Amino acid sequence: MKQILQEWRKFVTESNKKTGTLNSDYPGYIELYSPYSSNNEQAQVGSAGDRVEVLGSWSDKGVKWLEVEIEGIKGWIDSTELDLIIPPEKDMTEAPIYSFDYDNTLIRYHTLEDGDVVYLGPHEENIKLTKDLAAAGNKIIIVTSRSKLQKKMPWDNAPTPEEAIIEFDLPIEEVYYTYGDFKADKLIELGAVKHWDDDKEEVEAAEAAGIEAVLVPVEEGITERLRQKFVDHLDEIVKHIIRD
Repeated sequence: MKQILQEWRKFVTESNKKTGTLNSDYPGYIELYSPYSSNNEQAQVGSAGDRVEVLGSWSDKGVKWLEVEIEGIKGWIDSTELDLIIPPEKDMTEAPIYSFDYDNTLIRYHTLEDGDVVYLGPHEENIKLTKDLAAAGNKIIIVTSRSKLQKKMPWDNAPTPEEAIIEFDLPIEEVYYTYGDFKADKLIELGAVKHWDDDKEEVEAAEAAGIEAVLVPVEEGITERLRQKFVDHLDEIVKHIIRD
């Protein structure tokens, strides 16, 4: 699959905690700072066979790094050094689940003359669709690439998904954050039967995973411009991430 998420996709903190077992490829140390930091400090900790918690991941150019905690020390290892423990599948025999992206899908943005992207308001058409689907007995969820933050950023005047649910009376039962990662894996995990998204690559990834997906029409180029706006503030965002 072509490289399409670039810097915005790099820092990925999973919304569901994962654990794994260090395998024989683990060299006995972790990188204390991100793999692309100029600080190469390491810590000798743990050994093959130890069970550790996965806090997040960072993908770039086909290489995936995992942020882990080993004996109380947090750091980074290559994903090949850990065997993930896969939890049992959930029973998804309840009402059909329909999933909606958030930015440019349930709320709208607009590009100013200076190139900045600003919040415009609710996406009335898709909000009505969520209400119609819910009224028909379906479960409606939000799956967003956003990171869940401790507080809103001063440069982002858009409502959070939780705020929008209240403000626009949305029939959303759950909100899931993928922290920049592809949504397809989460959609599969949740058993979603259909997903709406303004990001063409997200739609293609969902369809490749066997999930029906709808591309939401938006202003040309605004998906990439909004993503870049968040990338430009990535350091600030990372400081306020909530890890469920």
